[in-house]
Amino acid sequence: MTDLKCSVYNCAHQKSGCCCKPNIMVKGQGDTTECSSFAPKGVENNTGYTTPNDKLEISCSAVECIYNDDARCKADRVSINTMGGSASCSTFVKK
Repeated sequence: MTDLKCSVYNCAHQKSGCCCKPNIMVKGQGDTTECSSFAPKGVENNTGYTTPNDKLEISCSAVECIYNDDARCKADRVSINTMGGSASCSTFVKK
């Protein structure tokens, strides 16, 4: 499991700098990544998960990232930040 820090404060799943979900999906194409688990605050968080989870599974389709290992993120630490109006993985490093 990866140590995840999330600073996307307008996400319904973010609490205390962490994600409350047990897993997230990061989509990627080329140098662009996006947390597809993002849901804007105000949208009902009906996942049932309300406790911050700093260690979780990260599925990833960013095949150009050095941390992508068979569609799973293998980075020790991952940061999700707001970039260009969306939630992006700032840990991405191009192969």
